[in-house]
Amino acid sequence: MFKILLALSVVLSGSVLAQNMAESEDYRTAYVDMPDGSSRYVGKCSTHEDYQKFYFKTKRTLLKYTEPSDLPEAEIEAMLAKFDKKLIAQVLKTFDMYDVSNGASVVKIFKNYIDDITVERITNVVFPDLDLIRFSVGVGGGNGGYVVYNQLKNGAVVTYEKMSHTFDSDLNFCDKKVWLQNTK
Repeated sequence: MFKILLALSVVLSGSVLAQNMAESEDYRTAYVDMPDGSSRYVGKCSTHEDYQKFYFKTKRTLLKYTEPSDLPEAEIEAMLAKFDKKLIAQVLKTFDMYDVSNGASVVKIFKNYIDDITVERITNVVFPDLDLIRFSVGVGGGNGGYVVYNQLKNGAVVTYEKMSHTFDSDLNFCDKKVWLQNTK
């Protein structure tokens, strides 16, 4: 019983600390129409994919562009072993891969449902104290998005807090910690 209460308090405290600022943004003012008919993000989330090389830069590539369907399962396992299992689980949850795959194993999800993936350490010029990891995940034959996590270390314990999530360039989540506007 104690373990359940402890786990529940950790989950709830994480939810309380995270503030999704994306909900405060108006789509009509956060995007501008481009001459080619596309739109470009001009909103307040500093880790939005359109702000690469402007508000954030790639510090190091952890996993080059990879198409998991081209790999044998043993190579997918080796690829995933480079990352914390908790972090991979968070990425899959963010992209609803557990639901889409009907509970398949992590390796099977990557093999059958992830079109491509790239993982980078990024540095944010506005918020340089954050230890950011960015996943680019392609799904559904042409769709995809980015999710950025801040890696936190408390002694030997490492946790990851989601900073932003975009899908097909739409902002789905942006934590106050990477928001460009003071919201006090």
